[in-house]
Amino acid sequence: MDTASDGRSRERLFQIQDSLQPKITRDRALAGLDEIFRGGSVPEPSPDGFKRGEFVTMSVARPSDAAARTIASLYMPWLGKSFDREAGTGRNVLKPGAKTPMSIVWRNYAPELERVDRIEAFPFRTRVAAGEVDPDLQVLKIDYDFEANPSFLIRRILDELVQIDEGLYLGKILFRTKRGWRPIGFFSLHD
Repeated sequence: MDTASDGRSRERLFQIQDSLQPKITRDRALAGLDEIFRGGSVPEPSPDGFKRGEFVTMSVARPSDAAARTIASLYMPWLGKSFDREAGTGRNVLKPGAKTPMSIVWRNYAPELERVDRIEAFPFRTRVAAGEVDPDLQVLKIDYDFEANPSFLIRRILDELVQIDEGLYLGKILFRTKRGWRPIGFFSLHD
């Protein structure tokens, strides 16, 4: 798939984001996001450097999805992800104010890097492989399951990323349960 061919995925993603109302359009929006994701391709080349992020939606249940979207519209500390293509690693980039809530949830966890304008936390490793819930699709896996991350919640998350247009990526957030991986949301990254 030539992700830069016509920009239809980009336009469709933005339309879904603009019209998403979890209590009303949730099922249609999630189906559309899943279709865009499945129409994407493994990023070539893999992302490098900072990519601005946008939370799109949760996909757990109507009430929690609506609550998460409302909270995110009021305060979203996540700014995006910083990738090191050569090392196959990266970190999440957050607003400096995220440190206080982080210290409450993860008492013994310290961010990897603290600057005046941002903190970098929750490091990840990347690799290309088949999707966990989309095994026929090659994705860039963003894996948090290693000792540098808190075991509570973070190590149970696996992000899968596809490129949907030039400089635009759609991510599917997966959560590991006893029964396997469960999709719990979507995010986008862009240059």
